[in-house]
Amino acid sequence: MLNISMVRVDERLIHGQITIKWLEAKKANGVVIIDHETASDPIMKEIFRMTLPQFIGLDIFDLDEGTKFLITNTSKDGVIVLVKDLWVVKEIYEKGVKIDEVIIGRIPSGIGKKKVHPNVFLSDEDIDVLRFFKKEGVSVKIQLVPDSEPVNLYDLV
Repeated sequence: MLNISMVRVDERLIHGQITIKWLEAKKANGVVIIDHETASDPIMKEIFRMTLPQFIGLDIFDLDEGTKFLITNTSKDGVIVLVKDLWVVKEIYEKGVKIDEVIIGRIPSGIGKKKVHPNVFLSDEDIDVLRFFKKEGVSVKIQLVPDSEPVNLYDLV
């Protein structure tokens, strides 16, 4: 299985905090995005490739392809896995990807979502996913940048 340095939920996927802070902090040499919309959009794929330094690998997949890649790739290089939604993390976990911790960056507001922290709004489905991860012993924290204090999301819901 691929060496996963971090799993992050952030609807922006790649942005300055990833390219400047998280890659270095997690000593990651690659980024794996699992998002159907992005995987099927050649323009966004190219924009994300241009956003990262040339020496950082980038792979973009839909859910099934991404899960298979994470399970079957045996590279020892650390990667950061980026997704937009908590349910995607649950899906890849249930399909056999080992995840000990999930870092939340930003989950936007929307109909039926409640604010639990600045920039983190959760739906009932998100809360169900959190209950699942708590039972499984998976840590879920909100942390914008590596040098900020992490907040245990279980304490907020």
